[in-house]
Amino acid sequence: MQRSTFKVFFYVKRQSEKHGQVPVMGRITINGTMSQFSCKLTVRSTLWDAKANKASGKSLEAQRLNEKLENIKTNIGKQYQRLCDRDSYVTAEKVRNAFLGMGDDCRLLLQTFDEYLAGFLKRVGKDRAYSSYDNYRK
Repeated sequence: MQRSTFKVFFYVKRQSEKHGQVPVMGRITINGTMSQFSCKLTVRSTLWDAKANKASGKSLEAQRLNEKLENIKTNIGKQYQRLCDRDSYVTAEKVRNAFLGMGDDCRLLLQTFDEYLAGFLKRVGKDRAYSSYDNYRK
């Protein structure tokens, strides 16, 4: 079995600087494919350490930001592990979507309707007629 490479990386988007604050972005890389997302965090551009991929210094602001980034990294790692356990093929896009809550766990309309019909079939003879069930199935 081929080994999968998994990396979470943080950087700042210096082009979007406003009032000395820059947005913190994240990048997930799996087997060479990458997916980017916004961390919804900002940091003073002077605090950001590009080599360490985190805020530098011992200020309260830097410590809080680094703690939030570590939480994000941990949550992404958990989503990656969950997807690896469930699927045979995991992409950076799948992990990003799972982390952002846009995962593939969304049920489609037909799946929901099939579940409804299964429940309907159990009620046939009690308070539902088989002919109604048959009409829904068509």
